[in-house]
Amino acid sequence: MDEQAFLQRLSEKADKLHINPFLLLSGLEGLYTFREVPLNALNMDYLDSLVLSLFALRIGDQFHALAEAGLQGGTEAAQAAARRELEPISGEELETTSNEYLRSFAGILQGSTPLRRYHEKALEAAALEVSAVQQRYGSPSIGSILIHVCKTELGDVLPLGSLFSA
Repeated sequence: MDEQAFLQRLSEKADKLHINPFLLLSGLEGLYTFREVPLNALNMDYLDSLVLSLFALRIGDQFHALAEAGLQGGTEAAQAAARRELEPISGEELETTSNEYLRSFAGILQGSTPLRRYHEKALEAAALEVSAVQQRYGSPSIGSILIHVCKTELGDVLPLGSLFSA
């Protein structure tokens, strides 16, 4: 199956499960990253954090594209807002922010990509979506939910046996 067909099938499955397709894809990426790590309570916290971070990055990519488009057209106010969203957040500001999630996110990224204003909004959007899925599935761990979904729902989209054979 080619990449486009896979993404289409994954998106269709995500719609049926009422899970954002980017969240489902972030879960697969997180599980692949952890494929050789025994999953216990401590590691599950790391998996949850990784999934949230990957999901926030995907949302951030969408916000970045919107901001870039905002620079190309619209009013001066819209262009100024787009420029503001694309501004990197300074290290000093990250150190003094009261947003612990933003500080944690910056720690996970470890300077691999500039943290921009829109990342704070992306984190909030990701957290809201993850929270909704956690409530729907009655579990505090997005990693556990995604493991369950992969084991029970995604076999027709992608053979995932190797992720769970350890």
